[in-house]
Amino acid sequence: MRSIKSDKLEIVYESIGEVKNNFSKPDDPKKIRNSQSQLILKEKYLPALEGMERYKYLLVVYHIDRSPGYRESVHPMGDPSRPERGVFATRSPCRPNPIGITVVEILAVEGTKICVTGLDALDGSPLLDIKPYEEHFDSPSGVEWEKDLAYKPKESP
Repeated sequence: MRSIKSDKLEIVYESIGEVKNNFSKPDDPKKIRNSQSQLILKEKYLPALEGMERYKYLLVVYHIDRSPGYRESVHPMGDPSRPERGVFATRSPCRPNPIGITVVEILAVEGTKICVTGLDALDGSPLLDIKPYEEHFDSPSGVEWEKDLAYKPKESP
């Protein structure tokens, strides 16, 4: 175990792969999300993809490597005609920790390449993680589902 003598902890992640698409610089987020992207994983992660064919959607976690830097408030969707909001109330890349998370639809899985649609990352963005999207964990209706499964003692006969 590492001893920490400061209130600051350096956190280091290793990329599991990268995004491939036709967007090397920021563009209309809707245009990017409506296009196809490939998640290209490092070869060493091929065994970790076993069972992926069972899923229709993924949560993709990536590093926003071209973030313009942290700002407390931004115009939603970068549109100056919209009033500024706190960055935590937007999907802006101007975050203290530039981490992107997007739900994508899986179109195909071929080896270490996953073809998806719905991703808002740029070409070359480092992938940090992928997880299957499961409604019973990842949606508000899933929270209700979990409550229904809460432990209830058996009634006495």
